[in-house]
Amino acid sequence: MPTRTSQILQLVNSVGKVNVNELAQQFGVSVETIRRDLRALNQKGLLHRVHGGAMSSQSKDIGRSFQARQRLNSEAKKYIAQQVVDYVFEGAVIGLDASSSSWHFAQLIPDIPCTVVTNSMHNINALVNKPNVTTIATGGVYSAKYAAFYGPLSEQLLLRLHIDLCVFSCTGVDSSGAIWESNELNASIKRKLIDASAQKFLLLDSSKFERKNLIKLGELSQLDILFTDQAPNESLQNYCKEQEIHLAF
Repeated sequence: MPTRTSQILQLVNSVGKVNVNELAQQFGVSVETIRRDLRALNQKGLLHRVHGGAMSSQSKDIGRSFQARQRLNSEAKKYIAQQVVDYVFEGAVIGLDASSSSWHFAQLIPDIPCTVVTNSMHNINALVNKPNVTTIATGGVYSAKYAAFYGPLSEQLLLRLHIDLCVFSCTGVDSSGAIWESNELNASIKRKLIDASAQKFLLLDSSKFERKNLIKLGELSQLDILFTDQAPNESLQNYCKEQEIHLAF
């Protein structure tokens, strides 16, 4: 008979991510027992331990590099970013994720007194010649693949800040209103950015409609404005109308 840990490993490899509480209920053991099992599997390199559960080590970092994303649908992303510039105002505190869409927006931010908080080295470089823009880097563990900082240090800074508006992207959105990400690194810091912000702006080129991925980042109902380059399908338009999300395209 398979051991509990082998069953957990088989489950996490099949679904991508598991939750501690759900595993405890499924196997009829305590949460602490499951945590010990996950720690043991993590130490052997068989899975990746994340807050509240674990992810498959086979899929924990399947996101595209910044360079790869930078080349995809760049004209659409520039068009979308241009729409967001109208919402920048003097004294604003703006949060930017490490997406290529945010990078396009960072290049367009006018040189006026405002503050940008970001975990992205590309965003920092885009703002370096704008002396009126104060740039705050989140710090944390640097990922060369994403050219950005991640981890508890980055997230702890965001927990202490009030951000007027955040600008972020994702890997896909489905008609039920779910926002999807490819890996826990990006999903975790984006959640903290969203939570810290008064207004939430999602930049989404139309190639990402009806695309799911490994991790559910959140719901479109959390947003204020969805910026895109083409009208989404009727289901998504109806969802945005019901949830009072402004669609800009």
